[in-house]
Amino acid sequence: MSAGYAITTYKIQLNYKHLDWFKQTQSLFDAVLAFYYKLLEKQPEALSLTNQNLLRHLELQTIKQRDGTPPETPLPFEKIPLYFRRAAINAAISMYRSYVGKLKAWQEGTIKSGKPSPPKRLHMSMLYYKGMYKDFDEKSILLKLYTGKTWAWVKHRYTGRPFPKDAELMSPTIVIKKKKVMLHIPVKEIVKDSRTAKERVRQNEKFVAVALTGSDSLAVCTTIEADGRATAPYFIKGGKELAHRRKQLLGYTKRGIVGNKAPRFMTHTVGNAALSVPQEQRPNKKYYDKITRLTDHYAHEVSRKIVDYALKQGAKLIVLPELKESFDQAKKPYLGKTPYDFIGRRIVRYVQYKAWQKGLVAMTSKPYYVSTRCYHCDAPIARHNTEYQNPSVNFYGGKNFICKEGHRGSTALNSARNLGKGFYERFYAGAA
Repeated sequence: MSAGYAITTYKIQLNYKHLDWFKQTQSLFDAVLAFYYKLLEKQPEALSLTNQNLLRHLELQTIKQRDGTPPETPLPFEKIPLYFRRAAINAAISMYRSYVGKLKAWQEGTIKSGKPSPPKRLHMSMLYYKGMYKDFDEKSILLKLYTGKTWAWVKHRYTGRPFPKDAELMSPTIVIKKKKVMLHIPVKEIVKDSRTAKERVRQNEKFVAVALTGSDSLAVCTTIEADGRATAPYFIKGGKELAHRRKQLLGYTKRGIVGNKAPRFMTHTVGNAALSVPQEQRPNKKYYDKITRLTDHYAHEVSRKIVDYALKQGAKLIVLPELKESFDQAKKPYLGKTPYDFIGRRIVRYVQYKAWQKGLVAMTSKPYYVSTRCYHCDAPIARHNTEYQNPSVNFYGGKNFICKEGHRGSTALNSARNLGKGFYERFYAGAA
């Protein structure tokens, strides 16, 4: 069984004493980046070189050579560390390649929107190679920073989740957000089972099918055995608690607007309607940021439980519904909600990388008729919430279902079973 690897970015917070040193270093990095970007603009034919050769090509034009030959275009900055300069060059190359690629796609008609414009702000967070940091242990890291006059090695303690054992820590990126300085560190882990989904299907591995809802049960899982039987249902709750906490925060935004001493003729969008307003311009932005973090927390929690359930069942494959990214195009009413109401897309994204870390493969399958047909007899279903309510085919919010053959149960579990059944018939039955 061949081994692979998974790379996950860990975000840890630095404890600092001199925020201005970080900002000085970032300003210098942006200046070096802009210098090489403009130099690259003058010679677009150089893009035919590989990134490594292009980096060397730009370096030779801007630094003194070993024999003392002065450069064609000297770098207008003094005492720039080698790896700091190379990180800025690589950032300029990637930024210019991105712009040229978009422009070429627009000229060929691949992009239907307007003509891409050059980047208005030549900025990228600082990537620190080995020569720019050292003594990276479990509690602190030594960083090379520009103080405005000279370069200095500064020790910083940090807070964040611990790194996994036997993992390789790659070059960190320093991200400055207002008064917060974060270190984004790619962590490379070995994945022992790197088989593709086709190989797992061919070997008749059992899999887990997952249905995502907007009710209290945010996700419902079932295990599809090698012979096609659906077993071991598992309900992951938390939807009511999420809706309650979200409603509280949305209430704060509305009360905050009412309490403002703004003229009466001025109106602000509040609640879910504020989603159409750019983030930086939203009133009560801190509450909307809290809602985003809260939603992310639940999406991470649910995705972790799905992966843990699959490991417990011994499954090697996780099948999730394929959800369209545009809410306007969603066919099912329970999918046509705002990003604050339905977190299924985030759950799908998070399950995919968390599953791969554990040697599982998560993939999506089109949910044909999963919510409208009975798993047992394939007859149309009617939904209801309580036994005193008349079941209806058009009641999409119903938590329970019943079909004309008398089969009844959870609507979400029926959807999960149907998703697994459809995937099994399309791939497993065909492979057999």
